[in-house]
Amino acid sequence: MHSMLKRLSVVLCLAVIALTIAPAWASERPVVRVGVLKFGTVSWELDVMRRHGFDEAQGIDVEPLELAGKDSTAVALQGGAVDVILTDWLWVARRRGLGGDFTFAPHSHAAGGLIVRSDGGVKQIADLKGRRIGVAGGPIDKSWLILRAYANKVAGLDLVRDAEPVFAAPPLLMETLRKGDLAAALNFWQYNARLPAADYVELVRIEDMLAALDLAPKTPLLGWVFSERWAKSHAATVRGFLDAAAAARAELARSPEEWRAIAPLTQVAEGEVLDRLRLAYARGISGETPSDLGSAAQRLLDLLMSFGGIDEAPPDGRVPPGTFFAGAP
Repeated sequence: MHSMLKRLSVVLCLAVIALTIAPAWASERPVVRVGVLKFGTVSWELDVMRRHGFDEAQGIDVEPLELAGKDSTAVALQGGAVDVILTDWLWVARRRGLGGDFTFAPHSHAAGGLIVRSDGGVKQIADLKGRRIGVAGGPIDKSWLILRAYANKVAGLDLVRDAEPVFAAPPLLMETLRKGDLAAALNFWQYNARLPAADYVELVRIEDMLAALDLAPKTPLLGWVFSERWAKSHAATVRGFLDAAAAARAELARSPEEWRAIAPLTQVAEGEVLDRLRLAYARGISGETPSDLGSAAQRLLDLLMSFGGIDEAPPDGRVPPGTFFAGAP
């Protein structure tokens, strides 16, 4: 009995020691704090990254921090609460134009498209004349400005004058379209993919609009954003994070099983909708990024500003040097 108690005492001591020194072991790997939205696509990728140990394989630990909204992620990055967020290069360009040092590593060109009801009578852009069009975001949202430019070029329409735009949050827009109160909706890809394929058609995608406007269709719109100063002092950590993130994206693009694993995060049950999400996701990360990102971005910015301007434009209307991270894969 005495020997049993002695052995139990030794086991307990070893357990206490292990618990005491485990944090020290964990702290040997640098931590990358990533600001995420609870049900956003970044959470999907980080879940894949951590389950497969892609971050550990790069010698880092990725730590997600859930935040309430897009503005909250920007505030967290600017305040130093997180190291990395996912946002668009326009935000970076404006901050650099105002003296900041944020930089952008491309992630995807997925933005969404214009979706219509199969029985709604809209078969081409010209059919939007006099109709109600739902728009995710506001009147200076970049996708809306691109659609305005596209409609003007292919059908001679000024959608502000010739149609009735209705601005709303993406989930509300999806439900309004379902009820038949809109002829079309310009929404993000993850919402368009949730609509039944038999009843809805994606009339034109943002990348197709860009190509028709003689702009590079694969220009990345979203990317990993972080401080250039932080990147220079943590070069191996940044490289490790970007490589781990790329591995997670590749896994999601190729594996239906991964989508079943993250189904609770997507708030979609297994089945056809999950398959459409996977295909739309893969489309958004496919293709080669333009070799001269700065030039492609400037042409897009010029177009956006010609259709009313955007609140995220740099003060002088130019994409500043350093907007795109020189060390991006």
